[in-house]
Amino acid sequence: MSEVPGNDLLIRGGHVVTYDPVIGDLPQGDVLVRDGRIAEVGPGLAGRAPGARVVDARGRLVIPGLVDTHRHVWQGALGGHTGRVSLMGYSNAVLGGLAPHYTPDDLYAGTLWGALQALDAGITTIADWSHNLTTPAHADANVRGLRDAGIRALFLYGGPGEHGPGFFGLPAPAHPDDARRVQAEHFPYGAGGRLRMGLALRGPAFTTREATERDFAFARELGLPVSVHVGMAGFPGSVSVLDELGLLGPDVNHVHGNQLSEREFDLVAASGGSLSVTPSVDMLMALGTYPATGEALSRGIPLGLGVDTTTGTGTDLFSEMRIALAAERSRANAGAVGRGESVAEVALDQRDLLRTATLGGARVWHLDDEIGSLTPGKRADITVVDLRAPHLDGYGDPVTTVVMGAGPADVETVVVGGEIVKAGGALVPAVADRARDLMHASRGRLRTLTADAREHTAS
Repeated sequence: MSEVPGNDLLIRGGHVVTYDPVIGDLPQGDVLVRDGRIAEVGPGLAGRAPGARVVDARGRLVIPGLVDTHRHVWQGALGGHTGRVSLMGYSNAVLGGLAPHYTPDDLYAGTLWGALQALDAGITTIADWSHNLTTPAHADANVRGLRDAGIRALFLYGGPGEHGPGFFGLPAPAHPDDARRVQAEHFPYGAGGRLRMGLALRGPAFTTREATERDFAFARELGLPVSVHVGMAGFPGSVSVLDELGLLGPDVNHVHGNQLSEREFDLVAASGGSLSVTPSVDMLMALGTYPATGEALSRGIPLGLGVDTTTGTGTDLFSEMRIALAAERSRANAGAVGRGESVAEVALDQRDLLRTATLGGARVWHLDDEIGSLTPGKRADITVVDLRAPHLDGYGDPVTTVVMGAGPADVETVVVGGEIVKAGGALVPAVADRARDLMHASRGRLRTLTADAREHTAS
């Protein structure tokens, strides 16, 4: 999907947080969008765009579109499926229990609905770690779901391909070669456009050293960035192994990182790699004591936030910002608190987390020259949050208020590449209504299949 040319769009009169070092914040400013890009940011721009479509942003916060750097989007129809579970419980219930039943139609419905969940929450860019691609038709359905939702996305082609359960672990077959076809058919122009491609690799945590070397060689042959899970409790040493194999680099996105050693954090920093933390899943599924937020920021590692799986968490990054902030302050002050000392002041504030969820996330995927700040010339990915509700109409900094209190229902307007995909607090009905019908049909079929399987096992 190309960016939207045509009539100008003027977002007028809002409190604009640009994360552009020259422009800064505008307590009352306008954002002018032209041909899918930000044309100007400043006060009183109405005279610059006669005939423009106007979004009234008075009493609203205007921010760069949020960037989710790690999510399994195909699970969009599975909300609430995993509650009191660890990583292993999730793997058994979702990857072992439901994923094998997914048809390409189910995958399309789940991906479309999952992408719309993100857009509804003000997330304009998503890294889709897709690991339920059992056939080429599944891969095509996943790409089509992202495209039809209208979100900006990195489609990270994972497994298992035709290999089934043996893909993760042993016998450790090669990464599906179908990724080569998908790149040629769906991404013929390389890194341009709203959808881009990478590979979701198993890494040392979930396969052998030999398979890891083959997977990375395949990705680099195709010229694609990669993402791997590292530093989870019970799966130590992944970054050290990647270093021993000579595989670290700026094209590697490391996910989670809770249990990385000091040396491993330093290795990631030295290699130019990035880190995605998923605070809710990191803590709820016991992947580690704390998310790796502070360890990454202290070393200058490009850091982004992710929802990961929506099967037992929320769908938005506001929640992830809050949890990341609380967890990092707890980690940083644990020593003093343990000694019974009073802490004079705390570090890392709400603006740091909003930056991580916008410009930081863009930097993770090397998109910061295109998105992540409201800078003239960048693509027009914009989120507008309504501040007029009682829980957000506060005394102080509106960024603090939004990070600590906002949710998807407070997101009033979402713009991706100059196209309005959410207006007046609602997603575009033609897409959302169709997606809901498809999701309900898929969910009903999956419930019937799993109920039949449980009944058969019991008998």
